[in-house]
Amino acid sequence: MARYFFHLRDHDSTLLDEEGVELADLAVVRQKALDAARDTLSHDIRAGFIDLRFRIDVATEDGAVVHSLALEDAFVVRGRD
Repeated sequence: MARYFFHLRDHDSTLLDEEGVELADLAVVRQKALDAARDTLSHDIRAGFIDLRFRIDVATEDGAVVHSLALEDAFVVRGRD
């Protein structure tokens, strides 16, 4: 298994994942990124706002980004209709 790092980034700043996590393959990486994005958004919602400027970049130990997910792509909005 390879170690992947889930960094939270916007246009101005980066919150680096210093520990990373060992995962089996890229399908698992994509699902973990989606779960992380939704968890981040759930904390925002509890605080009364949603900040969609961020994305999660998943990198390997050598720093290569293998997956990127904008928070706005982690959910679907349905109206009242």
